[in-house]
Amino acid sequence: MDEHDVWTRPAAADRQAKGIQPMTTISPSPQELAQAFVDLAASPVTEVSDPTGLLAALAAHGTELLGECATVVQYAPDEHSRAEATAVGDELRRLADEAVGWDEGPGAESRRSGRPVPDTALDGERARLAWPRYSVRARELGFGRAAALPLHVGSDTLGALVLLGPGSTPLPAGFLALGQALADAAGWALERDRRLRRTRALADQLEHALTSRIIIEQAKGTLAARHSVSVDEAFRILRSHARSHRRRLADVASEVVARKLDLPAG
Repeated sequence: MDEHDVWTRPAAADRQAKGIQPMTTISPSPQELAQAFVDLAASPVTEVSDPTGLLAALAAHGTELLGECATVVQYAPDEHSRAEATAVGDELRRLADEAVGWDEGPGAESRRSGRPVPDTALDGERARLAWPRYSVRARELGFGRAAALPLHVGSDTLGALVLLGPGSTPLPAGFLALGQALADAAGWALERDRRLRRTRALADQLEHALTSRIIIEQAKGTLAARHSVSVDEAFRILRSHARSHRRRLADVASEVVARKLDLPAG
């Protein structure tokens, strides 16, 4: 499915007028399932607005594999960030963005609780009370059922995969199980990326610390030779200048080594 396809599911009244039947169960082939999980494993972790990213792939494959269901992905990189949403098709994307703005709907509920939101009738009392704006807007697009599956990244829940089904027929249990498997695969990829980023950041910090230490040792040797003092006294001169001028010790040492700064003894 092309991420630029426009979602054109007719509204509920149009569906009835056109004789469109409620959702039927469609079983994806083993090849389709395998390709979906391979794509999720290979997709880059990018901003959610990037149509080639992991979360866009999750939304696209969910819509492809789950029959007449539509899928939406909500994701926030951490608990302090605003959630973003991605979906296939303009109308569905607008619904997803509105849900984030309202902080309403099954996706927001699952993301907050870390638990699945069960298959829910959008014209039922629960949906009307919990998601008053979302349930109305989703029904206008022809959806009658909704559920959400948490997107776990390590021990955190950073998003949710929302399933939307037409008509009043409950979502098949197999769809929910497959949707959770897809969300889990995406969550593992996100966790792998998060650990890799942390490892790289730690490596960069260690490299910077080592480089700074080498420069400081060089500066100590330079000052010790220049003023015929001990290495400990040279370090005291460096540290005193850095503190009195409120500068980083490594920066002062670098200028001494480069002969851009001549520190007096004493």
